[in-house]
Amino acid sequence: MLFSWLIVLGAIALIGIAKSGFGGGLGLIVVPLCAIGLAPMGYSPEAVLGLLLPLLMVGDIISVVQYRNEVSWSHIRRLLLPAALGIILGGVLLYILKTQSDPKLVASLIRLEIGVESMLLVALSWWRVRRGVQVKLLPEPARSISTGLFAGISSTLAHAAGPIVAMYLLPLNLDRRLFVGTCAFFFFIANWAKVPVYFQAGLFENVEWRFAVYGAPLVLIGAVFGRWMNKRLSDKLFTRIVLWTTFLLGIYLVIDGTTGVLHRIQD
Repeated sequence: MLFSWLIVLGAIALIGIAKSGFGGGLGLIVVPLCAIGLAPMGYSPEAVLGLLLPLLMVGDIISVVQYRNEVSWSHIRRLLLPAALGIILGGVLLYILKTQSDPKLVASLIRLEIGVESMLLVALSWWRVRRGVQVKLLPEPARSISTGLFAGISSTLAHAAGPIVAMYLLPLNLDRRLFVGTCAFFFFIANWAKVPVYFQAGLFENVEWRFAVYGAPLVLIGAVFGRWMNKRLSDKLFTRIVLWTTFLLGIYLVIDGTTGVLHRIQD
């Protein structure tokens, strides 16, 4: 049980680090780690989503305060409407997941999808750099609509939309602080929008709010460390860390999701 709690506490600290500038990659592993750590305590994968949302919102508040003057509202506005639709669709999928006879199989399929998506987005980014292609793969508004839609769905299902938004913003060559601040404000809005959806899906039914109260200081500590680390990185190194972390964690999610699917099929 002690080892499980160490996993959970480490994941909560990662929320703060991710929200301070590395959300494109590190944020991916928070939900899987918490699912692993909380499983022995009787929490299902979807229950972990409800437990983590208040802590993510704490991280959002810290992040928007840090980067309150560094935000591109024009890019956020392009994403908001499709993201709202994605959150609604994600809520419908969550309801279906809860009513399935084998929710673990559905959860594994979700992790598999997010992993493949993350690896594909990073691979496309690397391909553009290698070929010297600076144009976007899709013209506007198709690019922002598809990004917002899939970001809303992935965020609702697994709190894992960081790579999608990061791959939307990185080709724009924004200043690093502007990149981080834009991500921060987008997820601040998106996570608040998920609250009624999660209530409707029943994900807050078994949430112990003491979990959020006790975890909030760890989020703050992680945010302070993440900000300190972020200041010491060059823009080039920062982009490499975001891309490589996203890609490697995408591999992890593909392996984890595939293993889960195979286990359910064999059972």
